[in-house]
Formats: sequence, structure tokens, C-alpha cells
Amino acid sequence: MLNVRNLSFRVGGEELFRAVSFEVYRGQRIGLVGRNGSGKSTLLKIIQERQEPEEGRLEFAGAVQVVAAAQEIPDTEDSVLAFTLDGDRELRALEETLASGVHDERYFAAQTRYELIEGFGAQARASQLLAGLGFSQEDLGRPVRVLSGGWRMRLNLARALMARADLLLLDEPTNHLDLEAIAWLEQYLARFDGALLVVSHDRDFLNTVVNRIAAIHDHTVSLYVGSYDAYVERRALESAQREAAQCKQAAQVEALERFVARFRAKASKARQAQSRLKMLERMERVTKLRGEVRYTLPLKSPERAPDTLIALRGVSFGYPGAAPLFANVGLTIAPGDRVSVIGRNGAGKSTFLKVLLGELASTAGTRTVGAGLTIGYFAQHQLEQLNPEETPLSYLAALDPSAQAQTLRDYVGGFGFGSAGLERPIRGLSGGEKSRLVLAGLAWSRPHLLLLDEPTNHLDLEMREALSFALQDYTGALVLVSHDRHLIRSCADTLWVVGGGRVQEYAGDLDDYQREAASARETKVIAKPKREARHSGVSSKTVVREQRLVEARMAADSARLGEIDAVLGDPRAYQQGGETIKALQMERAAITARQQIDEEEWLTLEGKLAEVQARLS
Repeated sequence: MLNVRNLSFRVGGEELFRAVSFEVYRGQRIGLVGRNGSGKSTLLKIIQERQEPEEGRLEFAGAVQVVAAAQEIPDTEDSVLAFTLDGDRELRALEETLASGVHDERYFAAQTRYELIEGFGAQARASQLLAGLGFSQEDLGRPVRVLSGGWRMRLNLARALMARADLLLLDEPTNHLDLEAIAWLEQYLARFDGALLVVSHDRDFLNTVVNRIAAIHDHTVSLYVGSYDAYVERRALESAQREAAQCKQAAQVEALERFVARFRAKASKARQAQSRLKMLERMERVTKLRGEVRYTLPLKSPERAPDTLIALRGVSFGYPGAAPLFANVGLTIAPGDRVSVIGRNGAGKSTFLKVLLGELASTAGTRTVGAGLTIGYFAQHQLEQLNPEETPLSYLAALDPSAQAQTLRDYVGGFGFGSAGLERPIRGLSGGEKSRLVLAGLAWSRPHLLLLDEPTNHLDLEMREALSFALQDYTGALVLVSHDRHLIRSCADTLWVVGGGRVQEYAGDLDDYQREAASARETKVIAKPKREARHSGVSSKTVVREQRLVEARMAADSARLGEIDAVLGDPRAYQQGGETIKALQMERAAITARQQIDEEEWLTLEGKLAEVQARLS
């Protein structure tokens, strides 16, 4: 499908890629990983625009349709549903031909192709995509221009998924998604039958979706078969093997150098010494694998903490003129607690953290804080509030003027800032570097409680792993809002769910929560939207054909439902384990939901057929 041959590329004079070669085939789902700034997004852009690199070339096998999610979205009065459908350009072109009413050869060819690509089910497919990404039925008719930035990014993703791509390029697709939408997207992409190249810093997402890893190290790309975890194991083995080979070669070089130094001036041994010298010159030196430096974030543990850090009693909060986000909350944070706050986007997770912090006053109830409590709070808006003229070193010095400069240098260096980076103006730092600097600042005071709101945004996989290890070692209390499930599993042992006007402890684990959320989303019926006016020109024969397609789907679903019911009605099936039964129950719920959609569609078509026949009579 795609052959990248000897690609070299520079940005602003800086080398990103050097003689990179790899191939992409249908069915491969490749996770593109590497440190921030290594060129992951640039590589996707080169492939998307099919532009000629400085050296090398891209070879596509035939008419490969390359699709990527746009980074921006125009202000338009088009509905959310219509904008998503526009992602399938062939579908829209065929609809224009069918709506023309000119029954020529082109029209009948378009009709055949429209049926082949299941155009009659396009609106249902678009509705399901949007529902999976968290859009409600009411959202489908809303104009795009009223959406917030996060929802626009979701819409761009839905539009890209609507296109029938041969090669799908996704750059951080889980950004702006809640846990439920991420779980849905994982299952969708795992079934994608084209080729996928995806940049992600979400370890769980990569493990679920991809079957290859393309790792960018030292200006080149290396491909590994398997999940991200398999890649990490393979990379560690390669590193160990390379280190052993380097040690062995160093001993060999030392022996050769000793021989040359000893016998170079001796006539009887001069030829042998000269031979050894040439051997040393020709020897290809074994070097360590690049990119293997592991960060260790120095999150120092706090001094003795109060017995109770924060206690909420009957706490409620709502913004003026709006319904309460949550009410009558009674929760306590004690030393050593490790809590992850989860829930859908917009449910109030970040607001709840601000109420815990005391930045927002509750509208009812009481918040009690332990004597002498110190809190370290991280939120994305803090990155925007950094003074662009300061340096990382001066930023820390302002937090603690009494600290010695060398102590601060050593400390900030542990957060990935080299000696040169300490004196760089903050305006030149990347988002990941700014995040690390703010984390360093809040951890300097050794707080009793860390409140972290999406701390992994802008962090690459290596730095996320370092943060995970640091939080595991941190002995203070932690309340975390994050979409990074690996971080949640590693660092939290209690889940608090925000939603439905409540904040309460969840009895299960993260996997249980995601399964329940996925089941609820599968069974939520999205009402069949009315067909757009451009379909009004189709013939009665076309409507009848569409009805038959719906009937075929209904028959297939009914047959499958019978198979499932037969299994669920057999007592022996329950001896195979709860997971099998639960999977069948979820499938049954999804089929039932589809049947309701198909029944509504069939009835709509029946009414439309009557209208068409009435016009013709």
C-alpha cells in the first residue's frame, strides 16, 4: 500500500529523518512512537500530503485513499450529522447524481455503486459513529459553529472515520475524549480493515489497537511486530544485548591497543602491530541504543500529615443559573489515599477538584481542611500562566528564594532539563517541557496532597512512565483526573465517579467501569434521522431496494438473536465463565438496539414509498 524509501527530511535546518525506509500493508495497524519533537506528526503530514521529501520518495500502490482527521474545523451552519456525512466524498457525489433525476447511464451506474457502498445505511453509520464519540441525538441537528473546541475535535475524528480510507492517519485521536469514547474508539479501530498509522501517548490504547510499532529513534524508524508492551520488552532486550556486545568489544579494543603500543617499535612484530592497527581503524564500533535514557522524577515525600486532609459534608456545587453539577457529596481524603476521579467529559471532574482545592466555594455543605495541610495542584491553565520571559531555573528560584542555585539545578535536572535547558526562556519550551516545569514547582514544597488534573497532556510515553513511577513512590495522598488508564491503574486504588449530579465511590475497578459504560452506550438507541432533501428525487424502485436491504439486515440480526438466546437458555453455557455470558448479553443488547433502528427506518421508507407512488399516480 505504501513504501517509504530512503526518506530524509529537515525542519529549520535540523535533521528529523535520515534514510528512513519502511512499508505499510493493508491490515497493519501501526503505532508511531517516539519522544516529543522526534518527528511523529511531521511524518504523518508528509504521508498525508504525499509531498516529496528532500531525499527519498513515497510509493503508493495504486489509487490509495489517504484520510486524516483535520486539526481545525470551519464555522458553518451545517448540522453535525451533515458535516460527518460530508467526510464520505464519494457518497455525496453519488447522492448528487441520484438527486439529478436524469435517468441516464451515469445515473444507473451511480445507483449500483451507491448500493455497493451501502449508501442507504450511511446516515445510520454516521449516527453510530457520533454516538460512539459521545454525541447525543439532540447534537446531530445542531450547527457545527456552536460546538466547543473539544467537541469540534471529536467531530473531525468522526468525519475522518466516515470516509472509507485505505490508509487512515490519526494524530493523538484520544485527546479530548473521555474514557467511554476512548473504549469505543479502540474497538472501532481494532476492527478497521485498512491500514492505520496512529500517533498516541496512551499506552493502553496502543496495546489494544495496534499490531505493529514504528519507533522513531536517532532520526530513523524501526518497525516491531506486536503491541506497545511487546515493543518495550524487545527494545529492553536489544539494549541489554547491545550493552553486552559493547563491553565485549571494549575489551577486544583494549587488548589490540595494548599489543600495538607494545610491539609497534619492535622490528619482528611491526607487521603484526600494523595489522592490528588497521583492524582497529576498520572496526565498526558498537554503540548504545539511542533514546534509552530513563527519567526519574524526584517527587519527594511530605513530612507528617494531619490525620484527615480534607472532609466534605453535604457539599453541592453549581454555576449561577445552571443546575448543580453535584449535590450532597460526603467524602474524606486521608493520608496515603490514592483516588482517581472519573466520569464523562463535562460531568464536572475538574470543577470537583477545584472545590477540593478551595478555589471554588461550594454552594452548600462544608469543606474541612486538616491543620497545616499543603496541597500541590496541577491544571492545564497553569501552563498558560507561566511568565514567558522567565527560565526554568528562575521559575523555581522565585518559588523558594532561600534555596541554593546548585540544589535547584540538580532538582530541575531530574525533570528532564539539561544544563542548557535550565537557562532557556519559557516562551521557547514545548508543552511537555512546560508541564514538567509546573510539576517540578508543585512538588518542590513536598505537599501532603497532590491534586492532578490531566498531568500527562503533552507528555510523551517515556515521561508518562517516569511520572507513573514517581507517583507510585510518592507517599502523600493523590487525587487524579486523567484519561490515561495506565496511569490510573498504576497509581490509584480508589475510583470516584462524577456524574448524574453525584460524586461517589465506585465499587468495581476501571475495567468494570469501562465495560458498564460501553454496554450503556451500545444499548442507547439513536433515533433514525430524517433523510435530507437531496434524496427526494429517487425513484420508487430505489426506495424498494433500500427497504430490502433493511429487511436483509433485520433477518440476519433475528437469526443471530436466535443463536444467542439458544446459548443463554442452555444451563451448560454458564459453566464456561462469566465473561462469555456477559459478552453475549452485550451483543444481544446491541442487536436489539439495531433492530429498533431498522424497524423505524423500514417504516420511514414505507411512508416515503407511499409518497413517491402518490406523486406518480
